[in-house]
This record gives sequence, C-alpha cells and structure tokens, in this order.
Amino acid sequence: MTDTAEADLAEIWAYIATEGSDTVATRFLSSLEQAFQPLLQTPLMGPAREHLGAGLRVIFHNPYAIYYLPTETGAVIVRVLHGARDVVAIASQSGFVDERRIVP
Repeated sequence: MTDTAEADLAEIWAYIATEGSDTVATRFLSSLEQAFQPLLQTPLMGPAREHLGAGLRVIFHNPYAIYYLPTETGAVIVRVLHGARDVVAIASQSGFVDERRIVP
C-alpha cells in the first residue's frame, strides 16, 4: 500500500468518525480493508483504468473506489477515493500511479 493510500484511509476514518462514531468508522474501514483481500489471489479482477495510469485497475467498495496496481504477489493499493471525487483531476494533479512506495 502506498503512503497516499494510507492517508486516504486515515481521511475516510476521520470523516466517518466525525459524521457518525469511532465504532462505525472502524467497522467500515475494516470492511474496506477486507475488500483488498481478493486482490492477493486475483490481482487482475478489477477493470483496467489505463486512461488514469499504466497498469492501473479498480475495484469498488461502495461508495469508494480502490485503485491498485497488480504485482507478481498480489497488488499495491495506490488510492482509495470516494466515487463522487473527480479521479481524472486527482490523477493528473498528483500522478498517483507513479507512487510505488509501500508502507510496511
């Protein structure tokens, strides 16, 4: 997972905790992280999003889109963004596909 994806998850947790509760935020984040698990076995499962970056794919855990790059051992989660966000603008501003640093 990239540093940016880790920051996305922290933002999601903070938003849900503010609007709801810490318990709801933690529960949702857990379900979101469980959505990453199938990528370990089937990294090509999500549709390609080449217009956003080379090799980029996406899966959905409504209302969030999980952008990732397949690897030989699974996938690197690149971003986790709300579906209402302008991902084309975000990709063009930050070049998030090129950030491949993995958080241990």
